[in-house]
Amino acid sequence: MDIIIWIIAGALLPWFPFSWIFNRLLVSAPGAWARALTVIVLPQLGLLLLLKSGAWYVLGQEMPTALRALALFTAIFYAYRAAGTRDVQIWARFMATSGLTLTWLLVGLLPQHWDMQLFVLAWSIPAALMLIWAGVLTKKTGASYLGLSGGFARVLPRLSVLISLTALAATATPIFPNFFALLQAMESLPIIWMPLLLLVLLLWGWTVGRLLQDLLFGIYHGDAVHDLSVAGTWLGGLTLGVFALVGIFWGGIWIIN
Repeated sequence: MDIIIWIIAGALLPWFPFSWIFNRLLVSAPGAWARALTVIVLPQLGLLLLLKSGAWYVLGQEMPTALRALALFTAIFYAYRAAGTRDVQIWARFMATSGLTLTWLLVGLLPQHWDMQLFVLAWSIPAALMLIWAGVLTKKTGASYLGLSGGFARVLPRLSVLISLTALAATATPIFPNFFALLQAMESLPIIWMPLLLLVLLLWGWTVGRLLQDLLFGIYHGDAVHDLSVAGTWLGGLTLGVFALVGIFWGGIWIIN
């Protein structure tokens, strides 16, 4: 029974190799909004399964070395894969997997339930927004692959700005909540493990740089398209603004404590 719980939790709160189940579930969700909902709900279900079954507490006060290594390997593996794709939807899935797996680094910190739920949401929300933007891009251009047309900043400036800001939020840029979540995870690591976590940050910086380069620069070669509506832009901007404010508040609490 314990093995089944660990496999299900490893699939919902993804760690390698069960992370492929998480990614397949996201791909199979019908439509961008369904995928966005899925990337928020599945990790929360995995976390609740661990907490309610008691499996989380069986791990004890100190994080097992194998678990720490597996979480960091998963984060590095998917960050590297994200750097190699130019499809916004695939990028969002890989970055979500890379960030969510760091939840396992909280083992041994004994945080409150809501602390861990916020930690998971900090990675899920930007991934959900990115999947929605990928759906909008697909509806307007036929695909969310940036290499087909390039130079979207000229023809889709409002959507390009929202995709850029969301990509920065997904890669733990300071002021966003997952940046402070990452600092919280750092507390759990001995100094000798820091180079691996810094490698994760380096890969995230590389992948967001490549994504923005493909999105913003170059000459657009596609058909004429209409930009995102003003109402949709305000809604997306407001969501990112609230997300950033939560991050600033989170950071303030973390610094005070």
